[in-house]
Amino acid sequence: MADTADTPDTTDGTDTADGTDTRVTARVEIRVDRDSCVGSGACALFEPEFFDQSEDDGLVVQRVREAGPEALPALRTAASRCPARAIVLVPSDGQGSAGWDPSD
Repeated sequence: MADTADTPDTTDGTDTADGTDTRVTARVEIRVDRDSCVGSGACALFEPEFFDQSEDDGLVVQRVREAGPEALPALRTAASRCPARAIVLVPSDGQGSAGWDPSD
């Protein structure tokens, strides 16, 4: 009999062998509120693949509108470091908060 102590439990659909949480939506929509942005640049500093700063006004420039679940940790970091909370992550299906709670 094989030792299963180190094998993730995949019976409830929450984990796969690679550690991916399958409850998280396949894609996440990234919404940025430029009116709320204060131009701190934290998003661009931490996640330049997804965000930049305008040279004109210093406000956020969104580079990507949607990303896969592999990007969720990076996007959570950027969103949580935004002092204005101008970044919101939404499942592409429009339901819930893509596994991100602003209080995290």
